[in-house]
Amino acid sequence: MADATSQPASSWADTAASLLSKLSGGVELTCAFDQIELQVPNAQNPNAAPATWRLNGSLRIKTRGEGPATGISSGSTSAAAAGSRLG
Repeated sequence: MADATSQPASSWADTAASLLSKLSGGVELTCAFDQIELQVPNAQNPNAAPATWRLNGSLRIKTRGEGPATGISSGSTSAAAAGSRLG
């Protein structure tokens, strides 16, 4: 998806918003995870230990509508964790 005008994402939320904005209606994206651990920094307290998210399962993102989504808050996207376990 990268092109000459792409900018690096400043956070995972920006990356997700960018991906969702490019999906057309009726598209489904499924990501499968097998024993993945993510260290997530604490935005409220940078000196705190990061949280550990453990992912084992799948994350399904579906879009509705006719055109590309206009953003996460547009109501045209939904995400559902199917069999995922966050610990």
